[in-house]
Amino acid sequence: MMQIPKVSIVIPVFNTKDYVSRSINSCINQNFKDIEIIVIDDKSIDDSLSIIESFNDKRVKVVKNSINLGTFLARKEGIKIASGEYILFLDSDDYLLKNTIEVLLDNIKDADMIHFGIIHEPFKKYATLPKIYTNNLYNEDIVKEIIINNFNKSWLNLCGRMYKTQLVKKAISKIDFIDKHLISSEDTILFFIICLLAHKSVGIKQNLYIYCENNNSITRIKTQDRLQKQVNDRTYLISVLHLIENDNELKLHKYYKKSLKNIDSMLHYFICFSKKFIHNDDIIPPYFKYSILSMKYMPRWQTIIKIIIYIFSFGVKKI
Repeated sequence: MMQIPKVSIVIPVFNTKDYVSRSINSCINQNFKDIEIIVIDDKSIDDSLSIIESFNDKRVKVVKNSINLGTFLARKEGIKIASGEYILFLDSDDYLLKNTIEVLLDNIKDADMIHFGIIHEPFKKYATLPKIYTNNLYNEDIVKEIIINNFNKSWLNLCGRMYKTQLVKKAISKIDFIDKHLISSEDTILFFIICLLAHKSVGIKQNLYIYCENNNSITRIKTQDRLQKQVNDRTYLISVLHLIENDNELKLHKYYKKSLKNIDSMLHYFICFSKKFIHNDDIIPPYFKYSILSMKYMPRWQTIIKIIIYIFSFGVKKI
């Protein structure tokens, strides 16, 4: 009888040949050994797949997508086959400290998810990092604290947390109809649903996830086509919010409508952010127009300062 692993680590990969070996090795070399490492090659066109297949470790399971599905659907492939009691997500250009799984299992106890720290490599003194929720949160207070009270400080993504696998499988079943190639804000709605369904959340301050600078990452490339793709992805995700609005289980949550509105506002904000840099022939410069419009969705003092600087610099495009 095959032993069921304690933790599944899901790593989607697309053209990260310079980083993927480090990422997988950080999992293989964990102090805690009872894990499975699910690596999904999303039809890479560099040497990523050959690097992945070179690992001689039975815990490494390779999934080869026949077409490029995008980050969301690639992760979904990993979630479907994950057999561990817990699940953790790792991007293929990042890595984990070798005691990560050991520390998380020591602290998660009976919780549905555990939050932990993320640090940048190379180190950035003033880097924006997600708020770590170290206090115990129960039931409806999870959404209240993360999606409402600290909305501007939360990173609504899957990384930087470990979850009960069955919770993630149930959450993704709510949006099983998604079939779009998504690479921008792709974690947002799944993490939102996880928070709605979770009964207990805990956290620790330790920095265990190393977020690495990769200027070739699909999330960092800022061509006009890529910016428009970001707009399209987030516009589609807004339509997904409307489709789950009447989910019979989710709408019973005390803070469902208010938190749903916050997620909608966040997606609109990021649409405005991308549109600031898309060239057009409008009389009003897009940077100024969409900076102003973004304040409707997420008022931020940083945006106000940038608008003032923009005005006083007579419309310099880059601030």
